[in-house]
Amino acid sequence: MTRVNSFVPAKMIPALGIIATVAEIVLGLLLLAGWRTRATALLSALLLLTFGVAMTLGLGVKAPLNYSVFAAMGGSLLLANCQSFPFSLDQLRLRRAHS
Repeated sequence: MTRVNSFVPAKMIPALGIIATVAEIVLGLLLLAGWRTRATALLSALLLLTFGVAMTLGLGVKAPLNYSVFAAMGGSLLLANCQSFPFSLDQLRLRRAHS
């Protein structure tokens, strides 16, 4: 972790690790449930962009490409661009609102 975040003060690295892990878990669960899918997908893309930039600065451009960080970010952006989300809490909410 220290190599990836070598540009950050050493005392901040544990906090960044905890924040990133919590954000990954929360966003992943929200995407699986389909709650506020568009906003959650955009936040996921932003988190992945942050990971990709940090990995590029700390390890070089090959690392984020090896771990498909930018491809996953592209997937998040594609999901955010969808018009509807069947089998999601968003869709269930819409059906109940129209009933």
